Order: sequence, then C-alpha cells, then structure tokens
Amino acid sequence: MIDLHTHTTFSDGSLTPKELVEAATALGLTAVAVTDHDTVDGLPEALAAGERLGIRVVPGVEINLEHDRVTMDMLGYFLGGRPSAELKAELAELRAYRDERNGRILERLADLGYALEPDDLAAAAENGAVGRPHIGEAMVRRGYVGSVAEAFERFLRRGAPAWVDRRRLSLGAAMRLLSASGGLPVLAHPGIVRTDAAGLEHVVRDAARLGMAGIECYYPLHDEPTVTHCRALAEKYALVPTGGSDFHGSVKPEAHLGIGSAGQPLPDALLADLDCLAVDDPRR
Repeated sequence: MIDLHTHTTFSDGSLTPKELVEAATALGLTAVAVTDHDTVDGLPEALAAGERLGIRVVPGVEINLEHDRVTMDMLGYFLGGRPSAELKAELAELRAYRDERNGRILERLADLGYALEPDDLAAAAENGAVGRPHIGEAMVRRGYVGSVAEAFERFLRRGAPAWVDRRRLSLGAAMRLLSASGGLPVLAHPGIVRTDAAGLEHVVRDAARLGMAGIECYYPLHDEPTVTHCRALAEKYALVPTGGSDFHGSVKPEAHLGIGSAGQPLPDALLADLDCLAVDDPRR
C-alpha cells in the first residue's frame, strides 16, 4: 500500500514531514509521496525520516495552475532528479502571493465582523505555513463558526464573502519547470476540476502533448464512473494512472493515508508504473 498525494505543515497539513512519514510507516505503507502546495522545503526532513524508518519517500510538489480558464492542480514527482533553483524561485513567489492572499482574506473577514489576529493563525497552523484550512480552524477557535466546513461554506469558498483568488502558473510554465527539474507531472484529482467532460479532455490532451506523465485516477472524491472515465483518458493519451489520498491530517480528517477511491487502499503498482517512466524517459 502506498500514497502519492499528502501534505505537511510546510503547506496546509497538520503533521510535520517527520510525523507524516512516521504515520505512514505505522500503517504499513511501503511508500509515501510528500506533495506540499508550492513548496519543496519539507522534503529533506521527510527523506531523512524515510531513510531512518525504512520507508520510501517520494519527493514531490503540488502546483496550482490554469489553462484556458480552467483551474487545476499538477503534482510533480522528482523520481529522476531534484527541484531546480528556477523551480524553487518560482515556488517562493507563489508562496509570497499566498501570504498576501491570506492577508486580504483576513481584511475581508474583519470587515464582516470576524477579526482574527496573527497569533490565531499561528496557533491553528502550529507555526507552520498558513492556508485557508487554518483560517477556518482559527475561526472555529474564536467561536465564529462551528466547523472548518462551515467556515468554507459561509466565508472561504469560491464566491463567498471572504474569497480571494490565488495566483496560478500557466499549464505550459508549470510543465516546463517540473520537467526541467526531472519531475514527472501528474494531473491531480481530475474528477473535481471545475469543467465538463469535454473541458477535462481538452486539458488532459494539451497537458499530455506538453509531457504530462500521468493522471490521478484513484482519489477519495472519485466515484466509480469518475475512475472509469479517468482511466479511459489515461489509456487514450498514454498516461500512467496514479492515486493518492490528499492527506492533510486533522485539517482534513475525512482523508486517510493510503486510501483512494471507494475506500480502497492504493496498490504499490501505481508507483511502479511511474518508476518505469522515470527510468525509460530519454530526458533523464
């Protein structure tokens, strides 16, 4: 059993990289990918923990991007290299914008009568990177809402009063940066991309032409018809089907390490197929 999509305190998860790897080891996972949003800074700690515990840690990242007005997330797995200086610099800019975005969200919440202090966010994020889930948690602790889900529904989701959009890379820029770092790009959770079937195929086709390696078919929010559709796209465009839980720890308690769609464990074969690409890709 493996998991190719997890987050730590370096983005918006509740476990440190070391704690995440320890949790994966305790569950008997053979491999876990650390794919924090817009940062690779937690990878050294995760890799060191994996070496110490005897579990494979796959270095990765998750980048938000946009293509023809469709927004999506791209996972990158560094199986044949390490993140380049150019990629790290671009990720640093994305994180800086995220911090600016957080400030604008707080301003909107304050205008609505729900003021939060920096200490509130630091406590919710346990002094890690702050994202919208932590803002929601801070609102719970202040008694403004009863749950993080309520915070999102009333204030933080797209279209809600405190919503602020994020900066995104273009599909071409993201693919170029990942490929230059030896990364294998994989489209994350295609079943929840905000588009119709034709729009999703358009994205997959264009990304495949730019060198995308896989598509995350097995995901907790993918039902059986979605998995079937994603697998069909993978076959049509010669992509590797992958899977992950999108684990965030207590920030997202419904996601469980090693579990993909329909409550089923994620098999080792999903990573084996990616490994074949990393070995066979002539660019490496």
